[in-house]
Amino acid sequence: MSETAGTVIKLLSALTSPKASVKYLSVGIFLVLSWKYLDNTLASLDAPKEHHSLIVLLIGLGIGSLIGQAIYVVVSSIWKKIDTSIKEKKEKQRKDELEKAQQRSVDQENEEFLEGFKKAFEHFPYWKRDALRLLIDKEQRMEWSLDYVNSLKTNKYILRTINIDSDTDLYKIHPAIRDYVKAQWKAEIDSNMADFFGNLTPEKNELIEVMKFTEEEFKGPISQACADLVYPIHPCFTREAEDEIGFYISFRNPYCSLFNEKTGLELIDEVYIKHSWVRSEDVSA
Repeated sequence: MSETAGTVIKLLSALTSPKASVKYLSVGIFLVLSWKYLDNTLASLDAPKEHHSLIVLLIGLGIGSLIGQAIYVVVSSIWKKIDTSIKEKKEKQRKDELEKAQQRSVDQENEEFLEGFKKAFEHFPYWKRDALRLLIDKEQRMEWSLDYVNSLKTNKYILRTINIDSDTDLYKIHPAIRDYVKAQWKAEIDSNMADFFGNLTPEKNELIEVMKFTEEEFKGPISQACADLVYPIHPCFTREAEDEIGFYISFRNPYCSLFNEKTGLELIDEVYIKHSWVRSEDVSA
């Protein structure tokens, strides 16, 4: 085997990494350049002729090795950034796809939950609906022992957020049903207002007069028909705290402000009515 072939084989066996390849390539290039340009320079510097080859070899090897190392470091750094960027993009894409899959699953569950709620909501009594409506805009304190509150909590229509005391907890409405409850409430309010003002009977007009703000408290009289208008239940008013002396007629939320706007009058939230102020139809005649 020739000396040149043996040298080539040794060089090839040493090329174990890209870094070594870059260095060898750089050294080779600078050796060629050194032989071409440094020999005359060394002669002009009166360097011994027999030392030219060694000097050129050392300079070519040194510069070539340094430049090769620099090239490798720069290229390696650039490639590392590119590789890191590619990996980050892939990881982000994986996370995005995972989040989308999870969101689709949540959306599907919420849609099924909402469909079931819609069917149940049609049969809810007033107090159950009212409890949900109170929670549309913010969390509210409720007595957990009340049947309708416990029922809503059991079916996860309302969610307990924190305990207040031995009787009450703080609740919020399930996010999946919030918009539906809000839309249903608005539709119901619009319908109730249209029903009340669409046919203003004498009893309705009298009730508006009873709820009107005056400097002196209302002291009667009030007709039996007007008192019965809000008994046992009315969508815009409530009759509550009744005992042997009297009872309160109150606006349900949010009808007081709506009636004020509709009538242009200043009405109050509640009025106390004594039983003695209620006159029968015979007496009024």
